[in-house]
Amino acid sequence: MIYPFVVSFTIGIVFEEIFHFGWSIGFFVLILSSVLTLVIWRDNSKLAKIFFIVGIALCLGVLRMAFLDVSPDQSLSQSIGQKISFEVAILEEPDVRDTSARYTVRPISSKSLVLLIANRFPEFQYGDKVKVSGKLDLPKNFESDNGVEFDYISYLSKDKIHFLIYYPQIEKIGSGEGNKTISFLYSIKNIFIEKISAVVPEPNSSLLGGVIFGVKQSLGQELLDDFKKAGLIHIVVLSGYNITIIAIGIFYLASFLGKRNIGFAISAVSIILFAVMVGLGATVIRACIMALIAILARFLGRPADALRWLFIAGFFMLIWNPLILFYDPSFQLSFMATLGLILFSPLILSFISEHKFQKFITTKFGLREIVSSTLAVQFFVLPILIRMSGFVSLISFIINPIVLPLVPWAMALGATTGALGIFSQISSWPFGALSYLLTQIIISITEFGARVPFATISIGALPLWVVFIWYLGYAILFYKINKKLKHSNKLSSRHA
Repeated sequence: MIYPFVVSFTIGIVFEEIFHFGWSIGFFVLILSSVLTLVIWRDNSKLAKIFFIVGIALCLGVLRMAFLDVSPDQSLSQSIGQKISFEVAILEEPDVRDTSARYTVRPISSKSLVLLIANRFPEFQYGDKVKVSGKLDLPKNFESDNGVEFDYISYLSKDKIHFLIYYPQIEKIGSGEGNKTISFLYSIKNIFIEKISAVVPEPNSSLLGGVIFGVKQSLGQELLDDFKKAGLIHIVVLSGYNITIIAIGIFYLASFLGKRNIGFAISAVSIILFAVMVGLGATVIRACIMALIAILARFLGRPADALRWLFIAGFFMLIWNPLILFYDPSFQLSFMATLGLILFSPLILSFISEHKFQKFITTKFGLREIVSSTLAVQFFVLPILIRMSGFVSLISFIINPIVLPLVPWAMALGATTGALGIFSQISSWPFGALSYLLTQIIISITEFGARVPFATISIGALPLWVVFIWYLGYAILFYKINKKLKHSNKLSSRHA
């Protein structure tokens, strides 16, 4: 009953978001389903139970959206277009870019957050108390080069960010305002990045910072564009998509070195440490939960159990914040990546093992499993990626299976370089040299792939109905393949 409940709850959220009928329609659905349950109970109790569960779930979905408060703070709304000043503590890790930094702050007695888009220097850290002065503005939607409009207003609003201040004056007036444990973990991460940069030159050190911690300050726009064209941008940005596939890569490589339970333990601990060191933000926690479910699916070898946990996790995430269903790319990608991994990875692995591909894609170093998992995830998230970006990278289906097996090794060597560098920079050089070599291979493959003719095709915004039909096609394909496999298994058991 988990699947109809979660699906119905999600439909209730979507229904309320589209039509805005309010809480009354939720209670109407509940009453209607209760009446239908009583009418058909004697004839078909099982169907009656389904009606009742679906009705409750739809009602809860509608009510969760109806009572969601996303309105901006009225006191701040009155100051739009005016210069304001306030003192505030920086209680989230800064988002540092090439030439700018973003700080999310909450003015005293305000229910809304304010995003400060500031110069990169001087730098401010988590826990700093600052005085901010600047003109208060509202966020605006914008259009990408491919003609895809990004709903920036709703994207920020889901996290209760309703206001912006562009390039404010920021003056540090204190420090130590944040949580001591989180401050310590951030400082450890910064020391790791500093020690890696001391041994590995740019842009390789920034690439290591991207794959390990999700930071990419010094990669440069040209190289970032190459990663986008090659379909590899997910390895250097913090998203549920990259965390899922990297976790799977760590799992299979660790399994190759020992038993599968050791591989599961190493990959699970790696995910948890990653989540802690990058700040335990809501987006990170959601992505890491999905990644843990993904490796649990591979470890248990029982897709049905993992699928059940995936739906349960998705349900609680939507309970916490239903807006992520519409405006959080990380949640959408991580959920669909995990779903694709659970459903299609075993099918692709079976296909590779039974055909001529097995000669070229061996089982050594877990390569066959990594390739099958990567292809399953890529094909399954493709409609969402096209809708978000407006283009499709044809070369990515070739490059990803080549590059992704290198990423866990680069992460391990980079992390070792940073750890040893804390005690002795000389001792970290051999690992730094190896991590430089691996990252240089990744960069060279990326640059080559980005320059292949017709590697990327721009197709503009993909309508939502096309995405729906696309996934409906996946569902039909999965049903037919599963039906064929069950039929083949029955024939095999009869002959046996």
